[in-house]
Amino acid sequence: MLFHTTEKRDWAQDYIDQGIIPGYSNLGTYVGVGALKNSDVLTAVSHVASNVARFPIVVLDDAKNETKKIKSVDYLLNKHPNDMLSAYHWRFIMTVNAILTGDGFTRIVRDPRTNDPLELQYYPTSQTYIDDSDVTNIKYEFTPVNRKGHDRTIVCPAEDVIHFMFFTYDGIHGRSPLLSLGDEIGLQDDGIKTLRRFFRSGFKGGILKAKGKLSKEARRKTREEFEFAQSNGNAGSPIVTDDTFDYSPIEVDTNVLQLINSNNYSTSQIAKALHIPAYKLAVNSPNQSIKQLNEDFITSDLPYYFKPIASDIEMKMLTDRQRHNYHVEFDTRKETGMKMDDVQKGVTNNVITPNEGRVLMGMVKSDDKDLDRFQSTLNTVFMDKKEEYQQSAKGGENHDDKRFGNTSNDDANSDESVN
Repeated sequence: MLFHTTEKRDWAQDYIDQGIIPGYSNLGTYVGVGALKNSDVLTAVSHVASNVARFPIVVLDDAKNETKKIKSVDYLLNKHPNDMLSAYHWRFIMTVNAILTGDGFTRIVRDPRTNDPLELQYYPTSQTYIDDSDVTNIKYEFTPVNRKGHDRTIVCPAEDVIHFMFFTYDGIHGRSPLLSLGDEIGLQDDGIKTLRRFFRSGFKGGILKAKGKLSKEARRKTREEFEFAQSNGNAGSPIVTDDTFDYSPIEVDTNVLQLINSNNYSTSQIAKALHIPAYKLAVNSPNQSIKQLNEDFITSDLPYYFKPIASDIEMKMLTDRQRHNYHVEFDTRKETGMKMDDVQKGVTNNVITPNEGRVLMGMVKSDDKDLDRFQSTLNTVFMDKKEEYQQSAKGGENHDDKRFGNTSNDDANSDESVN
C-alpha cells in the first residue's frame, strides 16, 4: 500500500523568517504588532483601517449602476459577520493584520444546502497556514487553540476564505509594507534615543583634566570617582572639584538636536509606504480645504486598499452568475458623491434622471416613478410628452386665443368700422 504525504512546512519558522513574529535572529525588524510602538506607524495603520471599516460595502448592478440587495452578503459585511465581532471591528482587524503581517484571514461558513454564506469567522495570522504545495488547489488550514490547549485543524478551499492582502508577488502570500521601512523606523528610533540620552544626562557632560600623566586604569578610576561624587546632583547642580582637576562642560550644538527633533524624512517614508498623505502624520499642510484633502485621499489613496478587498469579496461571496451581472464596491458617495449643483445641471440638460442624481449624491432612490423619467427644460415637461405639447401648440395657432395675441377677422373688421 502506498501512502501519499504532502510536505508540511514549519509555519512558525516561516513567520519568524519573514519577521511577522519576533525571533532571536531578527529582533531588529519592524513588522507585526511590535511596529505599533512607533507612533507614526500606529497613526497610519489605524487611519487606513478605520476608513476601510467605516464605509459600507455594496453590490452594484453593472448595467444600471444601482445597489443590488443580497441579504446574506449585505448583512455579514456591513452588520453582523459573527457572534464575536461587529462588521466595523471585523474589517478593522482584518485590515490591521493585512498591513502588519501581510495577510488577513476569514473563513466563510456556508449553508450546506444552498451554499449561501452564513457566518464570517476571523482567524489570526498565527493560527493560519497556507498549503501551497499544489498551486492549482490552494488550501487554508486553521488551527485555533482553545483554553485547554487542545486544537483541531480545519482545512478549507480557497473559495471559502476571504484573504486580505494589499501587496503580493505570487497571488498566494501577502507582504507587509513595513518590511521596507526597517531603516526609516530605525533612524527615527535612534533619533529619539539620542534625545533621551541627552536630556537624561542632566547637561553634565564635560571634560575633566587631571594634573600629571595618567595611565589607562587611572583615567577610568578617576572618571568613576568623579561621577560617583556628582551622582546625587540634579540637573543644574554645581560641580565641585579640587585644585588637582580642571573641569570644563561640553558645549552642545543645539542645531544637531534641532535636526533630530525636526527630521521628517522617516515620517514621510512611512506615509509613502502605507499610501496615506504625509499631512495625515503632521508633516505638512497643503493649501487646500479639509474637505478637498479628504476627498482626494478617498479617491486617490484608499483605492489601494479598497480594490483588493472588494475584488476578493466579489470572488468569494458572489456566485459565478452574480459576478456576470454585479460587482462589489466601497460606497463613499456620502463624502465624494456628486454635488447638488452638478446634479441639477445634469437633470436640466437631460443627462441623468432625478433618481439617478439622488443615487450619485449618496441618497436613497425615490419610489416616485416620475423621478425615473428624463425632464425637459420646457416648463419641466417630460420628454415623451414634449412633441405632443408642441403639436397641440401649433394646432392652436389658427384659433382665436387672446392669450397668444390672436384675433379673428371679425374683430379686425369691427375695429375698422369703428374707425
